Formats: sequence, C-alpha cells, structure tokens
Amino acid sequence: MKLNRLTAVAAAAALALTGLVATTAPAQAAAAKPALVIDYGHHKVKVKPKAIYPYKDLYFTGIHWTSLTSTTGYATATQNVNTCIPSCADANYKRTKVKLKFTKVKLSDCRRVFSRVTVTQVKSKKVATHTLPVFAKKGC
Repeated sequence: MKLNRLTAVAAAAALALTGLVATTAPAQAAAAKPALVIDYGHHKVKVKPKAIYPYKDLYFTGIHWTSLTSTTGYATATQNVNTCIPSCADANYKRTKVKLKFTKVKLSDCRRVFSRVTVTQVKSKKVATHTLPVFAKKGC
C-alpha cells in the first residue's frame, strides 16, 4: 500500500512539474526581444537590422550583433556622420568603426524598442550617447 501511495505522489509531482514547465515555457518564448526604430522618416521596426538610420545625417551600417536581450543590445558597426563640409547638401560622410550599446526600452507603435544608443569609437575610445526615435501610438 505504501508503494502505491508513493507512486501516486511521485506521479502527481511529475504532472505538476510538467504543468509548470509547460506553462512557463510559452510565456518565456512569448517574451519578445526588443526591436529597433531603423528609419527616422518611415519609422520601420526590425529586430537585429544590418543598418539603422536614426537621423538624416547620422546612420550605422554593417551592424554585427554580438548580444541581444530584453533590456540591452550590443553590436559593432560603421558610423556614418555627415561632416557638412563645405555644406550638408554635399553629403561628405566620415566613416568610423564603433561599438554600440542599446538601452532604455520603450514602446513605439506598441512594440518594445531601444530608445538610447551609446557609441564608442574603436580607435579613439570617444563615447557619445544618442536618443533613438520612438513613435507613440495610442491604444497600446
């Protein structure tokens, strides 16, 4: 009789654990990783883009993602900055290898996006922080 009771308790524990795993796994899978606002003009949102265009005179290309979580993202890229020499219309861009750290997750068009990027130049180690565009949409 003790063996049957132990077997029943073990079976109930196994079912409870299976139920816990089954209910937590979809919840974890549903937790979407943040995306990025990649185009200041059209506010398209994409996860792990190869290029982002947060401003008309500053953009990042050749992005290689090294880490992406629900709160931060790390990547290497080429920063392209319009020097505006002799004028901004001449589109003289300076290209620099940089490391990117994306932070400050906010809602944009009802999706989680990064709203800040910290840019570290590889050679000079200069650091700059930029706010990324976030587009609010009511009803989220």
